[in-house]
Amino acid sequence: MRNFVFILLLTAACLAFLITGHLYWERKIEATVQAARAKVETSAKQETETSQTEAILARARQLPAAAQAAIKRAVEEHRPIRLVIAGSESTPENGGWPERLKQALDDAYGKGVFHITVHEYEGLTTADADRQRIAADWVKDKPDLVLLEPFLLNDNGVVTIDDTLAHIQSIIDQLKSAAPNAVVILQPPNPIYNATYYPRQVEQLEAFAKENGYPYINHWPAWPDANSEELNRYVDPQTDLPTAEGANVWADALAKHFIAR
Repeated sequence: MRNFVFILLLTAACLAFLITGHLYWERKIEATVQAARAKVETSAKQETETSQTEAILARARQLPAAAQAAIKRAVEEHRPIRLVIAGSESTPENGGWPERLKQALDDAYGKGVFHITVHEYEGLTTADADRQRIAADWVKDKPDLVLLEPFLLNDNGVVTIDDTLAHIQSIIDQLKSAAPNAVVILQPPNPIYNATYYPRQVEQLEAFAKENGYPYINHWPAWPDANSEELNRYVDPQTDLPTAEGANVWADALAKHFIAR
């Protein structure tokens, strides 16, 4: 009887050992499989993120180097690229070239890659903008890029070009003191028909940008010749503001810099 009980207990112990061992190895195998799966998924995610980053940087390759660096930083931080567009009434918040440029960027990069904020300042000169410290408006948006159309047309005949450039520098300094990583890209306002001094002032703006190392986008070559009456189709001669056709020309010219094909 004792032998029978002993054999029974021994058999039970063996079965328990076998079952425990089986369960242990099942769990170990499952843990190994899960770890391998997680590693594969992590690797795939990293490859996807790397591919997306490379695609965005490839699209942005025609922008100035400083702008490309700002875009890369935003992408690596896994957040939208914050673009502030600022300027005069030639740069309207609604219905103008900024709206068209935003659509082009969404189409090329994907919706949400760029977060765009437009600041329109109707009637301001650079002196007004400097005095009102409008750069504080942009700082709130935490910009990576600031595309600035610096009121040159409003300054025409009112503020000397030397003072205009000094005010532009002051505005940029105000921005940089609060947002040192923001990259300012300068551009001129739209051309106007048969102007004399204004084109020279635009040339001086470009020279100022180059001298001080600011990226500059010259969209004027995309417009009809400023001495041709054809320009009046694109810029309203009564207001000196872009028409719908002019807004398209302006946006398309900028898009060629922001979107490499």
